[in-house]
Amino acid sequence: MSSVPRFFVAPSDIAEGAVTLPPEAAHHARSVLRLRVGEEVAVHDGCGMGYRCRLTEVGPKRVAAAVETSYEVLTEPRVSVTVAQALPKTSDKVEQVLQHGTEAGAGGFVLFGAFRSVAKLGTGDKVERREDRWRGIVRGAAEQSGRALLPRVEWLPSTATLAPTLTGYDAALVLHESATLPLRAALAAPPAADASRIVVVVGPEGGLTDEEVARLSGAGAAVVSLGPRVLRTETAALVALAQILYARDAG
Repeated sequence: MSSVPRFFVAPSDIAEGAVTLPPEAAHHARSVLRLRVGEEVAVHDGCGMGYRCRLTEVGPKRVAAAVETSYEVLTEPRVSVTVAQALPKTSDKVEQVLQHGTEAGAGGFVLFGAFRSVAKLGTGDKVERREDRWRGIVRGAAEQSGRALLPRVEWLPSTATLAPTLTGYDAALVLHESATLPLRAALAAPPAADASRIVVVVGPEGGLTDEEVARLSGAGAAVVSLGPRVLRTETAALVALAQILYARDAG
């Protein structure tokens, strides 16, 4: 882990050799890390570029830095893997998937409500607050691990709303304990063998129902197995992500 703090900013926050940290990053730099004028920070623009900067202002309303050098951030896998994770029982399991998945190289996350999901997200402001929380976790993990791109996070209320989105990927894989097709075999055959954008769907603690699996399969997903052992939902997501990136030599 680099000792130089890293922050994601929008490209518009970088202008004429200067960077202004957005409010959340500014608060973290000022009040959590207690950085001072003259200290070095790294800034990533979320588009693949990084900037070594020197803090020029650390105030209650503004934190700014001068750009000293720029560089291309070469930390992204060659294949983008989105983890579609059914909402598990507890928030700490969600956070494990988001944090460790971001560190491992996930390109994005879709949290969705499965039939057997015990936890319920609700609607309206509650969903927005939870999404903000999830995006904050991903941002922190992306900054810590030096990601070039900020993985996206979205919420879908059901498997029925998830299924139509699978056509937006080159290949879709659904993890299921009774599947007979090993993940490694699915990755070696088309369409996954040539895919640059893959989505892997992970069920909740009770698993996906037969109806949900059929719906996802009908949308073009291959139903695959991670092996003979039954994994926890948060473990399955991370094991699948790691195996896909390793198999594609993209970690």
